[in-house]
Amino acid sequence: MGSRTLLMILALAAASPAYAHVSRTADEVVAEVRRATEQYRDIARARADGFVQISGMEARHGYHFINVNSPLLAATGIAAGQFDLARPPMLLYVERDSVWRLVGVEYALPSPPVPNPLPGAEWHRHEASCHYRDYRELPAPRAAECAARHPESGEPFVLWHPAFAVAHVWAWDDNPDGPFAEENRALAAYGGSARLHPGHRAPRSAPELAYSQVTHRVAGSVLLLLASVIAWESWRRRPFPWSALSSALWILFGLYLIPTSDPESWPWGPGRFVEIFTDSLVLQHKALAMVPIIFGVVGILRGAGVIERARTTVLVPVLAVLAGASLFVHFHDGHFHMDAIYIQHAAMGATAVSAGVMLFLARRTARGEAVIRWAWPGVLALLGLLLLVYVEA
Repeated sequence: MGSRTLLMILALAAASPAYAHVSRTADEVVAEVRRATEQYRDIARARADGFVQISGMEARHGYHFINVNSPLLAATGIAAGQFDLARPPMLLYVERDSVWRLVGVEYALPSPPVPNPLPGAEWHRHEASCHYRDYRELPAPRAAECAARHPESGEPFVLWHPAFAVAHVWAWDDNPDGPFAEENRALAAYGGSARLHPGHRAPRSAPELAYSQVTHRVAGSVLLLLASVIAWESWRRRPFPWSALSSALWILFGLYLIPTSDPESWPWGPGRFVEIFTDSLVLQHKALAMVPIIFGVVGILRGAGVIERARTTVLVPVLAVLAGASLFVHFHDGHFHMDAIYIQHAAMGATAVSAGVMLFLARRTARGEAVIRWAWPGVLALLGLLLLVYVEA
C-alpha cells in the first residue's frame, strides 16, 4: 500500500464512522467516478486543482496523488455522515515516457463504512506507518517509534499516520479482478516503486511542501481570529477574564505550533528533545512557538492584576522585533536563496519588526494607547493575510 500524507489523516481524524448510504450497482459507481474525474485524465488539470504526488510507482497500484485543498472539506462531509463518490481524495496514475494515464481513485476513511457504499468492495486496513522523503514507509504504532531516517535509503522521516481503511475504484482501467479490487494486475507491466540512486538525497517532497503550506495558512487564519478578538477587547474595557480572551488564544496558538511546525521532531516525531538544539530550523520554529505563549501568559497575568502593565511595556515589542528579525535568516534548506519562499518570510519578518517598533514608540507618547488600540490588531491582520496567501514555490 502506498504513501499517504498527514494532510489526509487530519481530515480522517475528525470524521465520524457513520455514513449516508445510497444503493448503487458497480456499474453506476464506476460511471459516477468517471464523470467526477474525467477532467483529471489530464494530469496538468489535477495538479492545477491541488493534487500532489505522494508516492512513487507502486506495483499494481500506480502513483498516488492527493488533493491537498480538500481535507477540511472532506472532514466536514464525513462528519455529517456523507460519503461522496464525486470527490475522491486520491487519484491513481501510471506513467510511461512522460505520458501520465489516470487509472483509478482511492478512498480513505477512519474505519470501513457500514453499510458499504461500494457494492462488493472489500475495504482494506492500511497499518499505521512512518513516511520518508523518498516515499518509502515503515510500520509503527506511534510517530515516536519511527526511525529518524529510513534504514535503507537514509532519507529523513516526514510524516506518520494512524491506521485507516482504504478502497479503490479502477474506473479508468479494466481490472481482471473487478473494479473494486485492492490491486490491479493489469498494471504489472509498469513495474514497482522506483528507487533513488544510492547516496542521492531527495529534495523536499510534494507532501512536505503541501504540509508546510497548510500549516502557514492555518497560522494565518488564527492570527486573523486573534486580530478580531483583540479589536473586540479594545473597543471598550472589559472585566477579567473577558479582557484576557485573546491571551488564552495566544497560548493555544503557541501550543499548536510546537508539535505541528516540525512533525518529525519532538514531541510528535521520532526526534528526541535534545535534538531540537542540533537543528537550527527546528530550534527556530520551537522558539517562535514560544512567542505567542509568552504573549498569552503576560496578558493573563496583567489582566488578573498579578503584574503591572509598566513591567511588561518593553517585553512584547522586543519579542515581536526578535521574532520578525529571525525570519530574515529563516532558510528551509539551510542556505540563503533569494527566492519566493525567502521573500515571503522577509515580508512577514518586516511586518513583525514594524509591529514591535510601533508598540515600543506608541507607549511613549501621550496618545499611544489610542494608536495601539487599532494599529496592533491591524498589523496582526496584515501578518495573518501574508500567511494565508503563503505559497511553497
